[in-house]
Amino acid sequence: MIELMPNIDSNSHVPIYVQLYRYIKQEIISGHIEPETKLPSIRKLSSFLKISRTTVEATYHQLSVEGYITSKPNVGYFVSKIDNDMLDYDKRNTISKIITDEDELDSHIRYDFVDEHVDSSSFDFKLWKRYINRALSFYDKRLLTYGSYQGEYELRKQINKYVLQFRGAVCFPEQIVIGAGVQSLLNMLCGLVKPFYSKVAFEDPSFNKARYIFKDGGFDIIPIPLENDGIETKVLSELDADLIYVSPAHQFPTGSIMPVNKRVQLLKWAYDREALIIEDDYDSELMYYGRPIPSLQGMNKGKDVIYMGSFSKIMLPSIRISYMILPEDMLEIYMRSKEKYNQSSSKLEQLALALFMEDGMLEKHIRRLRKIYAKKNQILIQAIKTIMGDNVNIIGERTGLHLLLEVKSSKNSDQLAAQAEKRGVKVTPISNYMIKPQQTGKPLILLAYGGIPIEDISDAIETLSDAWEL
Repeated sequence: MIELMPNIDSNSHVPIYVQLYRYIKQEIISGHIEPETKLPSIRKLSSFLKISRTTVEATYHQLSVEGYITSKPNVGYFVSKIDNDMLDYDKRNTISKIITDEDELDSHIRYDFVDEHVDSSSFDFKLWKRYINRALSFYDKRLLTYGSYQGEYELRKQINKYVLQFRGAVCFPEQIVIGAGVQSLLNMLCGLVKPFYSKVAFEDPSFNKARYIFKDGGFDIIPIPLENDGIETKVLSELDADLIYVSPAHQFPTGSIMPVNKRVQLLKWAYDREALIIEDDYDSELMYYGRPIPSLQGMNKGKDVIYMGSFSKIMLPSIRISYMILPEDMLEIYMRSKEKYNQSSSKLEQLALALFMEDGMLEKHIRRLRKIYAKKNQILIQAIKTIMGDNVNIIGERTGLHLLLEVKSSKNSDQLAAQAEKRGVKVTPISNYMIKPQQTGKPLILLAYGGIPIEDISDAIETLSDAWEL
């Protein structure tokens, strides 16, 4: 007979029987209690630990149900023989420690300039809750079923109106496919185009999470160098690719805007080569000077261009709704195999967003966003100029939720990012987005300011400047 010595906390919110169950389970998995060992009887353990018999009985019952112990009638409870190598508790503890350590690395971060946040005041949660409730009331029966493979028609209809009015994109609702984020849609797209295409060109630097999808899908990745106004079009004639991924309205991460002459050259290249352009219309709504640039897709009346759009930055990142517009020939391919791809975006949120857009709330919301982020953009630029002065150059500040800093330093971008993190400022080095390592020029650092409160901007830049000894 063994004695069990658990540390029972009667003040914990965790029930006592759960605490005891976890303790005995851990002892069995770790091998501290060997197989075939007889456990104390319910009466003895209850008396020893000064807890009720019902609590011990509940503990033994749960362990028995999960197979950690077995009951022999009129004899008692015995530890089962388990392959502990498959249930190595120490290894699990190690994994938990690794995860905890990673969390602790970020615990000292005071200012987070990583491209994963939006402004805390930018979203009206009460208003959104009303539209969620309306969707629950209007579509209660429909919510009992899975969503449309292609996305709810009501939302596709509203997206069709929106992209035509604000982005100049030409399509029908039937050409729109909705998914939970751009990566989800690109995964699907890879499956659709893989039988016909094998090489995809990317701007360098570019949106790395899109590249990862194509690389994992077995595509050859071909870098295209950038100029101040987008891709270097003179390389197109020699480009050995049948797909090209670009963000002409707001190149990520440089922020450059592709002028009309380059757009025409790119469209001509796709037509002559029978290639496809994937247009990522990243952050195109958030332009602070002048009007948003019309889409590449609209210039070509929807031919040879797959248009990618998302609500992640203009709504909330946690509302995982993105969309792509397929040209007619690609739509035929999709329709033949669409049942392979389950809808990944929430049906409830799709229907709520459709109602939101139908009432004109999205346009009002975007106008509000532009005011918030334009002010934040101006304050950030002014802080950089005042505090860092001629030690940096600002790139791509006219639109979107980030800008680039070209830092006059002998260190590379990774070293600068590491120095900043030691001082509690998280930034992203340009190396994260490059296909080929940066060979020449000054180091570039991306500052995404969406989640930085206005009142913290000046202190954040001051801390960053100190970290870089500017």
